[in-house]
Amino acid sequence: RLIRRQRQMCIRDRINGVLKGAEEISGNIREKYCPDRRTSVWRVNALYYNGSYVLSGETDNKDAIEEFIDTIHKEFPGIEFSNEIKLLPDDAVGEFSFGLPMNSVATLRRSPSVTEEIVTQTLMGLPIEILKKENEFFLVRTDDGYLGWLSDDRIIQGNDSLRKSWEESPKVVFIDIEGTVYSTPSINSQPISDCVLGNRFKFVNKKGDWVKVGYADGRIGYIPDREMMDLEKYLSKPIDPEEVLKTASKLIGRPYLWGAASTKAMDCSGFTQTVFRNNGYLLPRDASMQVNEGIEVDTTNFPINLKPADLLFFGPYPDKITHVGIYMGDYQFIHCAGKVRIDSFDPKAKNYNEYRRKALRRVKRITKVD
Repeated sequence: RLIRRQRQMCIRDRINGVLKGAEEISGNIREKYCPDRRTSVWRVNALYYNGSYVLSGETDNKDAIEEFIDTIHKEFPGIEFSNEIKLLPDDAVGEFSFGLPMNSVATLRRSPSVTEEIVTQTLMGLPIEILKKENEFFLVRTDDGYLGWLSDDRIIQGNDSLRKSWEESPKVVFIDIEGTVYSTPSINSQPISDCVLGNRFKFVNKKGDWVKVGYADGRIGYIPDREMMDLEKYLSKPIDPEEVLKTASKLIGRPYLWGAASTKAMDCSGFTQTVFRNNGYLLPRDASMQVNEGIEVDTTNFPINLKPADLLFFGPYPDKITHVGIYMGDYQFIHCAGKVRIDSFDPKAKNYNEYRRKALRRVKRITKVD
């Protein structure tokens, strides 16, 4: 009995050793290929089940799977592993991995439930990649690379045919803060939907002072021509500091909402992303991501080296960025904290913000490379 127990302990130790080694390898692969869970999926581990080793989990990175399996085989020669790792998009989605939001603003959550935290938002007309389905929700990736769960009744889902139809159609962008799409070219007609800054539509034709637009789901509507811009012109706009500040100032008073990123409501980085998206540059989603964009600005003799439209990054420590705003010049900056508002770094100003002055860590200047 003692010998049997020792043998069982030896077997258990060997199994645990293999599983621990596989866990370390998985961690190394995650750091190499999928270091940020906000933009990539790596939930892969090894199990010992019914006398066999099984590699299970899921990821959206094919190269990561291949290197993981290759490393496992090299580290544990002679041990057979069954591969049950799922590569996203999964089989349930199949070729129908392309999607477009149905509404002006689409809200993504941390998990597949309406009670879960909002992590970000995307806009009507912006493409999304559908990775898998669970509990009437899709796990999707937005055009800025962010991941989240979106209710399946908020998405137009399709395959390459929908993708091609949408991408090849001439499109226009709504450039006012908020508006309405009408059923006929008259403000007295039945609304089709609301729209917000950055929404994209198919261009059908122009009729007088109105643009006839098409939705991805086949709806047709009309928007005043003065509120629209050709998509190619919209995307090719240079970064003009004056225009950046003009867009930002139009949002003054708009409410703060964690995870939001539209003109209806926004968090700090949702505000800066919204402003710069509509001035020719797509910033990453979060402040801790946006700080890696652009050119570093020397803050020696602050604020002498700063220029209007520079991004200001704040945090409790130099290596922990938690807030972002936009410099306006003359010691003033605009940001979303409670609401979109203008504060000052000047101690003599009525709107002086001592807390933000002490927490300023870095300044970046966004430039557009041709």
